[in-house]
Formats: sequence, C-alpha cells, structure tokens
Amino acid sequence: MKKRLNSPSATVSAGKKAYLTSTLKDKGHLLQQKKITTGFDGFIDNIVRVVKEKHQHKPSILFSTIKEFGNYIVEKGSSLSLEIENRNSKLGGNMPIMANALGQLGVAVNCIGALGYPQIHPVFNNFSSTCHLYSFADPGTTTAFEFDDGKIMMAHMAELNSLGWDQLKTKIDIDTLLSLYKQSDLLCLLNWSEIDASTDIWKGLLKDVLPQYVHKDQIAFFDLSDCSKRTNESITEALHLLREFAKHTKVILSLNKNEAGIIYKTLFATKPEKDLSDTGRDIFEKAGIHTLVLHSAKEVAAFTGTETVLARSFFVSDPKISTGAGDNFNAGFCTAQLLKLDLESSTIFANAVSGYYVRTGTSAQLPAVIHFLEALEESD
Repeated sequence: MKKRLNSPSATVSAGKKAYLTSTLKDKGHLLQQKKITTGFDGFIDNIVRVVKEKHQHKPSILFSTIKEFGNYIVEKGSSLSLEIENRNSKLGGNMPIMANALGQLGVAVNCIGALGYPQIHPVFNNFSSTCHLYSFADPGTTTAFEFDDGKIMMAHMAELNSLGWDQLKTKIDIDTLLSLYKQSDLLCLLNWSEIDASTDIWKGLLKDVLPQYVHKDQIAFFDLSDCSKRTNESITEALHLLREFAKHTKVILSLNKNEAGIIYKTLFATKPEKDLSDTGRDIFEKAGIHTLVLHSAKEVAAFTGTETVLARSFFVSDPKISTGAGDNFNAGFCTAQLLKLDLESSTIFANAVSGYYVRTGTSAQLPAVIHFLEALEESD
C-alpha cells in the first residue's frame, strides 16, 4: 500500500532546509528591488461546496471528492437539483491570485488585466499594497466547486473573450505598456487557455514590445491553465510562440498534471507516461524553453538544460482552500528565481508558499514562509 504523504517533513533534508532558510533571510530584502509585470485575466471567484446530505440539527454532509460528485450526477441520469454552501467571494483569476501572492512576498507587481473598467471593481481593493493595477476590461466571474481532492471551475468570461492586443493598446497606451515591460525583471503571461485573444496578445508583445529593448536577465513565466477546450492547432501555435519568446527572454513554463497531459498528447499524439518525471522530461526536450515545471498536489518535477528535480509536495489531506494553490506555487517559484536560487531550492520554496496557502487560506509573507520551513521536522 502506498504511503499517504500527510507530513511535509519528508521533502526537505536538514541541510537543505538550513541552506534555504539562511539564503532567504540573507537575500529576502532584495525582492523589494525587483519588478514584475503580470497579465491578463481577472475574475471574481465564488468559492462553494456541494451538499450531499442534510440531517436535522446536524452540519451538512458535503461531497468530498470529484469522483464521488461525478458518480452521483451520472447515477441520477436526468434532471437534478443540488444545494451549494458559499464559503467566500474573493478576487480570482490566475493573474490576480498570483500577483497578490507575489506582492505579499515583497515584490512590486504591475497587474494588467480585467479588473473593472473604467473603475477598478471593489473586490480588487484587497490586492497587496505592492501591486499596481492597470485594467482594460470588466472581470469575469467564476464559481469554484471545491472538493478535498481538487476543484471544478465554471467561468463566465464577459469582455475577456472579445478584447485583444489592439483593444489593450487603446485602453492602456503602448508607451505605458512598453515602460512596464522594459523595467520588469520578470514577465508573467497567465491563463492563455481561458482568454480567447491570448494568442493575439502574445503576438502583439512579440511584435510591438519585446524587440524594443534589451534586458539580458529578464524572465518570462507562462502558465497556460487548463487547455482542454483548445484545439491541437491552437495549442501547437502557443507552443511555437513560447519558442519565439525564448529568443528574447528566459522562458519558464509551469503546468499542472492535467495540463501536462494535454500538452504531451499535442506534442506526441499519444497519452503521457504515468510518471510525472517521464512526462516532463519528454515535454522539456521538445519544447525549446529554458525551464519546465510540472506540479500536482503530491509531487513536482522540474527541468532545465543542466538540472532535474523530483520532489514531493507538502500535501494537505484536508485543505482550507485549493482554488489558487497552483498560482501561489507559481508565485513562490518565480520569487525564488528572482533571488537566483537553484532549481531544487526554487521547487522547495514554491511548495512551501503553496503549502502555507492551502493550510491557511491566505498568501504568505516571506517571514511566514521561512517559519513554515523551519517548523518542518528534519528528514533523513
């Protein structure tokens, strides 16, 4: 029987933990000098749980897993009614959640997205104070059905499906955009799959922005999000554009396990290996990028031309929140890369940022992540 990874302590050796926490304490202040520009989505997230049974004078019994919920729907076979319990409403979307997490860690973040237009929507008033908002559209809305093993996201895109690069340039002028990108140490291009005009925006950046300056150490971080509804042709085009970005910047691609399976099938016309590391290695060798990171609730595989890291995540069997866990992981990885940490340290730090988030429901500041790491029991 495979052992369930309830304790995060098995992931980090005493020596590695001491090195990482010491480095973070020594170099953490450097984050205040770093700048990131992120884009391009924005949502209002309504977090809900689905009621399975109700008994008088007792708490509701909730569906615990996606499979359990799915089987219930299939067994009904026709129309049915379900009750949901609203947990909270908050800022949502890959860009806002990741940008807020980066801001909490101490980095200055320019946030380009659908945050309300012409006025910023009040839900985004809770952004970290280090985030600077540039909005070109009203936000979409998402209902996130959360379960102990994952989530089902149902999104209404609103204006996001109709606004491309030309509209973005109109509402946020090209001189402002050029200034933001030129001064940034790291660019985050997020949620390609859900925004119909993502490819058009990417092409606009490659045509009108990146050729206009030289920043030899700049990093471009990509998270495609769930590409299930995208065609093979559009995914192939996006992967080609990643190679074009790699001519200007150091490209990092981050995928969760589901997304990695879709990319693998697009590249190789077959299902991926069950082993995450084998899947990742094949994708990395084909993608033509600098760094690939695959992550799931239980493990991470990361690849560069000189390093390969396989690690267990800080798994939480009963998360307080799961929506945004991947975005907080990505924020942690990007932060570590800004501090020029090695691949293993970057992966551990990303796991810690995500682990703190799913346990507490809030994005961590740097001292809290250091404390999280120091509190881990030593492993062999």
